Amino acid sequence: MAENPRVLFTLGDPSGIGPEVVLKALLPLRLGGHFSMAVVGPPAMWDVAAKEMGVLPPQLNEVAVIAPEGFADMGEEEAGRLLFSGGVSAEAAAVAVASLRTACDLAAAAPESTALVTAPLNKRAFHEIGEAAPGHTEWLADRLGADMPVMLMVAGDLRVALASTHVPVREVPGSISEESILSRLRVLTEGLKRRFGIEEPRIAMLAMNPHGGADAEADIEEQTILQPALERARSEGIMTEGLFAADSFFGRARWSSYDAVLAVYHDQGLVPLKMYAEGGGVNVTLGLPPRVP
Repeated sequence: MAENPRVLFTLGDPSGIGPEVVLKALLPLRLGGHFSMAVVGPPAMWDVAAKEMGVLPPQLNEVAVIAPEGFADMGEEEAGRLLFSGGVSAEAAAVAVASLRTACDLAAAAPESTALVTAPLNKRAFHEIGEAAPGHTEWLADRLGADMPVMLMVAGDLRVALASTHVPVREVPGSISEESILSRLRVLTEGLKRRFGIEEPRIAMLAMNPHGGADAEADIEEQTILQPALERARSEGIMTEGLFAADSFFGRARWSSYDAVLAVYHDQGLVPLKMYAEGGGVNVTLGLPPRVP
């Protein structure tokens, strides 16, 4: 990482909590010359949001504002109409996507010196304006040409990665394969090394079925997909252990012996993490390439 990195914050959906979350996150920070920060979104929108929240200009003097393409000239009246309006708004979603696109491209142009922090989107509005991705993880992967993005949720010393992201439970078995699990283990290991400074990461791998599949037929996912992927990962030097039944694994806090956990599907890993985080978890996207193709 460069000596003076820049952190870019996206607007999120302005009709929801995006701008509020970002402004509240910025207020307690003290830069001290260690890094610079910028918010990406229509300048008028940030001004109106700050006024509505009672944030005085001196409190944000060190934070730059970068206007997304097509929204530099938005006036305060239009900004005020969209801000914190609630509900589903195609206009607000268009602003959110433009801000995300601009911030993503800026981060990709200087990947070693820029970090990207994304505020919440309204997924229904996101889809209504023609965006096919189910969320930030997939959108960023598509924008940057990533083959295997990994969604890693972090809450203090608990890190949970997902082998499948926003997939209905009934579709989970068909969405994973031996190769996809192995690829995610590779990305997770590399991400723990690069992003968290863990030289030899230890990863716990969860089973998909109750009791680790021990009570089911021999051709279930544990035998045909997960165990073969785990064994291949070990043969490559990836320090992976499992397969663990998810309920007893989290119930006995066995995760504390590992640097990360690979869960098979969304709720299996994120319900215990969010209970542990109590609102303080962060989603880190691993496996993104360094720049836009």
